[in-house]
Order: sequence, then C-alpha cells, then structure tokens
Amino acid sequence: MAASTILRLAASLTAVLLLAGCARTEQRPGAADDDAAVRQRLVDWYAVWSGGDEADYRTFVTDDYVLLENGELMDVEDDLKMMRSRPSGYARKDAFDFQSVRVHGDVAYATYFLESEIADDTRIQQRRWLESAVLRRLDGRWRVALLHSTRISGTDTPRSEASSHP
Repeated sequence: MAASTILRLAASLTAVLLLAGCARTEQRPGAADDDAAVRQRLVDWYAVWSGGDEADYRTFVTDDYVLLENGELMDVEDDLKMMRSRPSGYARKDAFDFQSVRVHGDVAYATYFLESEIADDTRIQQRRWLESAVLRRLDGRWRVALLHSTRISGTDTPRSEASSHP
C-alpha cells in the first residue's frame, strides 16, 4: 500500500474521530454492550495474533487497516510478516488497562495501556505500550481499521500514570 494512500486513510479516520468527538451524543440503548464488545474484540484480536492464525486474524481487521508502529506506516500484509517472523517457542500473555472506549454509531475508538510478557526459546521480555485503536462495525462485527502503538521504555512513566503517583 502506498504511503500516500495510508496517509489519506489515517487523515480521514482522524477527521471522523474529531467530528465524532465534537458531536453531542446521548447514551443510547446497547451502548454498554458496544463498549464491552469493542474491548473484547481487541483482547481477542491480540490472542489471535499471538496464536498465528492468519486467516482468523484477517477477520479482525478492515481491508484498509493501517498500523502505525515504530515510526512506520504499515498495512495488514506488513503486520502478517511480523507474525510470520516470530522466533521459535513464541508465547505471549497480554494485560489490557483500558483508559477509554467511545462508540459513535458504527465507529469506535479505544485508548489503553498494553502490558505483555513475550517469551521464546531463548528469553522472556516484559513490554509496555500506549495504544489507540479505531474500529468500524462491518456486518455486525467490530473490525480494527487503525492501530497506533507507542512503545513505553522501561524507565518511562506515562504522564497519566505519573500524575496518580506520589
């Protein structure tokens, strides 16, 4: 996917989020169910990625999925290349700390901290990220359209966490 196409998609999704955030919304029936469904869909998506099932993984993302990670713009094929290149004995345990989930019709966005224990045949690592995801409901199922992932290094403390510590 061309970088210009990815940038246009990211700009479009940003505009949708800004408009949705500015619009006055009322709690509608089923909103709590949507919130829970978005959270669960993200948790399940990571489990499928960890398991390495490419066909199942594709059911969790939109056709125009964009991943922003490590300063790079990537698409689903790039994400799958990372999945295929995992070392022998790969295992991962993820813990999510959702900061917010907002649902506006068939578009949702979530912000969360992700803490992972990643192991392979040679080592075990602890990793942390601050992530935001945009999902679209297609055919009744939430699919990830955009993921922005910022790695938190071992000595960094995110501002939102630092303000709650003495």
